[in-house]
Amino acid sequence: MYEFLLRKLGWDAASRQQARELARQVEQLLEACDRRLCLLPGHQHALMPGMRIAQSYLAALSDKLPPALELSLQSFARDPRLGLLFAGPSSLLDVLEGSESLRAFFSSASNGDEAWALMTMQRSETARFGVAMENGELRNDVAQTVVSFDCHGLQLPCASEEAFRTQSGERALNVLTAVIARQLGLLEQTRLQLEAELGRLQLRRLTLQSPSRIVVDGQGGDDLPDTLADLDKRLSEVRPQLESLRELNGLEGALDTVRHVLEHPGDYFTLENVTLRLNRMGIKCESGEDGATTLQLEELVLGRERPTRRALMPVKIHRESIAELRRQFRD
Repeated sequence: MYEFLLRKLGWDAASRQQARELARQVEQLLEACDRRLCLLPGHQHALMPGMRIAQSYLAALSDKLPPALELSLQSFARDPRLGLLFAGPSSLLDVLEGSESLRAFFSSASNGDEAWALMTMQRSETARFGVAMENGELRNDVAQTVVSFDCHGLQLPCASEEAFRTQSGERALNVLTAVIARQLGLLEQTRLQLEAELGRLQLRRLTLQSPSRIVVDGQGGDDLPDTLADLDKRLSEVRPQLESLRELNGLEGALDTVRHVLEHPGDYFTLENVTLRLNRMGIKCESGEDGATTLQLEELVLGRERPTRRALMPVKIHRESIAELRRQFRD
């Protein structure tokens, strides 16, 4: 009964250890975002509930990832998806040899000969007119969308799929930390831009009120209003925005921003399922078109203002597969 009461109150050894680990993660997050926030009294109390929410949310994301894709020369012959993700086997070899994390993984004999990793890519779509059959007639002015992938990278190489899934959740917290730092940076950048605009607006207003007065705008540009009425309208818009940003960029405001992101991680860090049907040239096809390959992947969307997107695909790499690719394309 006594032990049950301790667990209920969070005073047992396991709960205390979990709280210490959570506190450590909060400190690490603030060190990476803005270490000044560590000086605020009560910052742990303010952020620990959000950290629990964020961890729970991020841990579930690894379950959304598709099955691992094997990266090897044989896969090019039997799996058409590799031909869509890479220009050819030599391009795959460049990615494998260029990954420092994969090289470090295989340099340790204790890791074994097989690695599960997360492959990241930049997906781009280009509209063009090309040749295609329409209603049995060959046409060369058909609108097409070509999908391509570049900027490949390999992260989190692990000795087993289970370890990979576990570490994916941990890695996601590091990525969310970077998102928070970027969010704070964007707020500061916006504040500085508005501060500069306010100064220019005030100078322009002086020149319009006193035409004989000459004011030099050292920041250049001629994008300011030309009338007092338009200037006053823009000033009435800038001043409240700037005041709000000044509050957000103070320590208390920055802490509130961090807390908001942790408590609403889905607004800043999401995985979107993407299903593409592509022919061997990477051109988007209709669902019923013959010869098309279905490519499923998850796309990571980071941030709310000016979001960045990266395509994700779990992959499996064998040490011998890299050696075989070298024999074929390096020797």
